[in-house]
Amino acid sequence: MQGIVRVRDIMDRLDEWAPFSSAEERDNVGLLAGSADCPVSKIVTALDISPDVVRQAAKAGAELIISHHPVIYSPIKRLEQDNPVYQIARYGISAVAVHTNLDKAAGGVNDILAKTLGLINVRVLEDGFVRVGSLEKKLEPEEFARFVGKRLEVPAGGIVWAKGGRQISTVAVSGGSGGDFIGGLPCDVDALVTGELKYHEWPFEPVTTIVAAGHFYTEALISREIAQRLSEAFPDLTVIPAKERCRYDCL
Repeated sequence: MQGIVRVRDIMDRLDEWAPFSSAEERDNVGLLAGSADCPVSKIVTALDISPDVVRQAAKAGAELIISHHPVIYSPIKRLEQDNPVYQIARYGISAVAVHTNLDKAAGGVNDILAKTLGLINVRVLEDGFVRVGSLEKKLEPEEFARFVGKRLEVPAGGIVWAKGGRQISTVAVSGGSGGDFIGGLPCDVDALVTGELKYHEWPFEPVTTIVAAGHFYTEALISREIAQRLSEAFPDLTVIPAKERCRYDCL
């Protein structure tokens, strides 16, 4: 029988999977609210700690929320009652973020994205953020863009893309904001799948097809993966993936 599990025990297990020390310097990961000594019986996992996710956690009686995106990233100049940071403090819920360290980790955000798209022979680029793999059969660029939308369950109108100059066989993926990686892709990459790009990051005449499927849709699946791994590691705990929706709608 398992003894008392504390927040620090959960963090130790997350650190084995996605070392907090591997996060980017600009990032804000680890324990962002609460106490490492707090006992834990129920956990909610989420992409974002939104007001609705906090309500779900409070209703479930969870003592801890683990999110991919940090609930505190930039300096907070005021703390009003609709701010999730105020709300987790109000309910006495601890918050842990696993962000860029989980983007890079084996079995993390980008490996889940590659798996969801059915890529095979997947390799990791040197930066750790990008995975490159192959489709089981070649697709035309527009066919590939539609395929991505279907696999990631992106609503109609939610795919933004630019057609490259060749059929798609080799695919690079990077969840979230992947515009920084366009210029450094290997020459054999036929398509890049990411969440979003800034306007100036879109090339005028792309050789590589680019599919921006939405920040939410390229990363949301990680909540289930975190929940599954923690449930296996701590079978006496209740671990619940939050019910989340994208912040915007598509027409």
